[in-house]
Amino acid sequence: MTDRSTRISEARSVASALLDDLETSSLSIDKILMRAKRLARLMRDTDAQLWLDYETKGYPSDFNFKSLESCEKYAISSGRYNLSEGTYRTHSLSEVEARVYGAQVTLDSFSPVAVGAVKDFLEKNATEKMLDQQIKIQTNNKNIYTNYKSLFVSYIAGIHNYATDMYLALELGDAAQDIFEGARHEIDSFVRAHCPKAAEKIVAINERIADDSIESRTAALTSCRRLLMTVADSLFPASTKDWLDSKGKPRKVGEEQYKNRLLAYMAERTDSSSNEAILNSELEFLAARLDAIYEKTCKGVHVDVSAQEARLAVIHTYLFLGEIAILPRDSLVVV
Repeated sequence: MTDRSTRISEARSVASALLDDLETSSLSIDKILMRAKRLARLMRDTDAQLWLDYETKGYPSDFNFKSLESCEKYAISSGRYNLSEGTYRTHSLSEVEARVYGAQVTLDSFSPVAVGAVKDFLEKNATEKMLDQQIKIQTNNKNIYTNYKSLFVSYIAGIHNYATDMYLALELGDAAQDIFEGARHEIDSFVRAHCPKAAEKIVAINERIADDSIESRTAALTSCRRLLMTVADSLFPASTKDWLDSKGKPRKVGEEQYKNRLLAYMAERTDSSSNEAILNSELEFLAARLDAIYEKTCKGVHVDVSAQEARLAVIHTYLFLGEIAILPRDSLVVV
């Protein structure tokens, strides 16, 4: 198990425990905040770490909630920050919890005087006045308690929303990984059996993406193009004789026309015209992107490829192999 998978597994456990704490336990808010901070650290979520730090120690009087970025929504949903008015409460969660506890103690300690047991008129009159004052004080204490309790529950709900989002994100990651693993099994089996030379290209692409420089990302996409050419060589070797597509149009299928050769292979194994059109569209989009980068590099033009663009192009290339892998594979030519 890699360091990343170990970290993600631990984050999943922490998220689950945090939700249990928030929903069923009576842990102090300090301990809950520490667990939430640990989850944010494991998820490499710097926005959440900043937000939870302020929830722990309180907010300054001139705070800009935009600085929380992705976690601003939790401050808004919890009632901490009123977006329409631009106002917010500065006290920490621990302070609110302490005020709730203090108000609760005051309420529990209230013991009204039994007026009916007092016989003397003057004493009774004085006692009623005192009791009336006590009731007013107690009513105020109840309002204080209700106010802080409401705030506390609302702020806790913000942390609960964050923990829920992180837990669902981790669950979604597991589901996506399972789906991708199934596709990978199909693709790997296909490559090993029918175009083993493509395996070397896949390894090279992975190494270049991992290097994470502009030059390596450009090289990775150029390798994606070579990968498709290698697959085309195995599935539909180059020929000087044109191939007629479904509309009777002749297409060149020479060495450089790898796209036409892949189209020819897929067309011969696709019964549905709609499926063929979808596959053709996917290949056109992918090849156009890869060919454009290839042509620029051949001309010595600098190509600025972002990490996200390169990663998505590699994924599209790999998944396109998955589309080919599930087609009927009779009489393949392996070279």
